[in-house]
Amino acid sequence: MESSTAAITAFWREFADTEAALHAMPLRERVEEGNVLLERHLEGLALEMSGGDGDAVVDLIVTAHGSIECFPLLMQVVAAAPRLQHHTLRAFRERTQQPDFPIGMDGFELSTSEVLIACGQDDGQAALEIRFGREIPQDFQDHARNMAFIMIDHVLGEYDFAVKVGAVDFVEESADPDAEWTPLSLLPPVFDRYWSETLGRTGDFPSGEHVWGGMTLAFGGSDDEDAGEPQDTALVMVNRSANPVAMRADLAYALTLDMPVGDRDELQAAQDLHDQAATLLELSQLGILAYTMTRSGRRKAVYYVGDEQLAKQALAPLLLRDEAASLETTTSFDPAWSGYFEFAIH
Repeated sequence: MESSTAAITAFWREFADTEAALHAMPLRERVEEGNVLLERHLEGLALEMSGGDGDAVVDLIVTAHGSIECFPLLMQVVAAAPRLQHHTLRAFRERTQQPDFPIGMDGFELSTSEVLIACGQDDGQAALEIRFGREIPQDFQDHARNMAFIMIDHVLGEYDFAVKVGAVDFVEESADPDAEWTPLSLLPPVFDRYWSETLGRTGDFPSGEHVWGGMTLAFGGSDDEDAGEPQDTALVMVNRSANPVAMRADLAYALTLDMPVGDRDELQAAQDLHDQAATLLELSQLGILAYTMTRSGRRKAVYYVGDEQLAKQALAPLLLRDEAASLETTTSFDPAWSGYFEFAIH
């Protein structure tokens, strides 16, 4: 199996070579043929197109159908795209411009205006409660729920639904008597307001002195006090000021700098390096220090960044220093900032 980089290169080469022939086809056939080309090289992704048969240029959408594990590959595909003559490239299925629409399935039809949503909180993500504003026949309950998921994906957009939304529950009525119910057709501005005003996700990069919170966590040990087993403790410091930019699409990677701290001097050296790395990343807004953990003789700092290579280039002067010789660096895709909210919600 060829590497993802080689597969992406091969796909775009073949797509560009056949673009003129694709453009001569009706749009539906063009989508089908484009997906045949994509599936020849890559798995987990699909192509969609938005436009008319006679348009000189149409939107070409690369989607993972909401599968977060495929999002990194999707973003690599879009980033590697060549200049195309007849297609404008977009990553992820965007929000529909006409959120008031019906869909049908096996003779059953449901409209977005008949799907009612209440927003809540699920750790760092938004939770959605769903109920229907009309009677749903018993035989179509599953259909209605499946259709509601499809509708939400189109109304909120693929990325926001997959990343920003956590728990989704279908209810007869909310456990919160003060819950505000909004027809799905009117949800986008309500959701965005909840995201920014209630959850505090304005998207604005914090300035000035950051606000931090600390906690001590205990791992292992025994519930039996007489067992005498020592507990492994960790000191976690959480950057509360990072909350406004949490889950921003351009800060989806968790970059971890992990250093040994066997004594007080090593601890101070690690803290200094971690703080300087934060300054370098935050000055250029390439990333932000989200939290640190000191445990079992090591101190790790976790930064959320958008581009791993650009972040490492910015940190290159630090990574070459003598005290960084024992530094371990890892990167993981964490668009929902699950690592951060494991501690930030406390």
